[in-house]
Amino acid sequence: MDTAIAFKNVRYCFGNVCALNGVSFSVPKNSLTILAGPNGGGKSTLIRLIAGLLTPDEGVINGSGMAAYVPQNLNFDISFPVTVKELVLMGMLSRKIRPFYRFSAGQRAAAEDAMRRAGLSDIADRGIGQLSGGQRGRALIARALVSKADIMALDEPDASLDTDAARSLYSMLAELKSEKTIIMASHHIGGVLGIADNVIYVNGTTSVYYSPDEFKEKRGGGIA
Repeated sequence: MDTAIAFKNVRYCFGNVCALNGVSFSVPKNSLTILAGPNGGGKSTLIRLIAGLLTPDEGVINGSGMAAYVPQNLNFDISFPVTVKELVLMGMLSRKIRPFYRFSAGQRAAAEDAMRRAGLSDIADRGIGQLSGGQRGRALIARALVSKADIMALDEPDASLDTDAARSLYSMLAELKSEKTIIMASHHIGGVLGIADNVIYVNGTTSVYYSPDEFKEKRGGGIA
């Protein structure tokens, strides 16, 4: 089975406090892996290491930096005048963008398709500040979908969603895993286990469960 990303004896510390230590695991391509664990256990740190936003103090990560990162919260002012369509198109920008850059017809078509799949076509011209939390999360996932990254690293995109919005998100992610490797931190274990291929329990270090059934059998589905 092809591997999308692999950690080997990874440690990451904030000063004298190590958020993660002795972390080793691999994630197969075109799978959906759930990161479970208590608050402060290191899930967000692990997501940021996968995305290449952090560099480990020790150990090796193969595949780091090849992920499209979807944060739990937007890290810019949602009052900024950008539409859903413009946000999604940003997923195709390179770091070496030329002045007066114009998106190609193919790029615009890809953005339209991503918005359709994310259920955002009807609000493509709406400002980001006018969206609900669930709609903003879907817009960020659509942006990740159009990027060239093969891995999507999602930091609790279901954190503030109601039951219906979360169910809709899970359905979308279940469809996307045939195209992208998805690694998602979540506290809503009961909801996400139904779409997961693997579960990694994170609490300072990691324990890997290669099926939701194995996780439920050995941990009872709990995160404590």
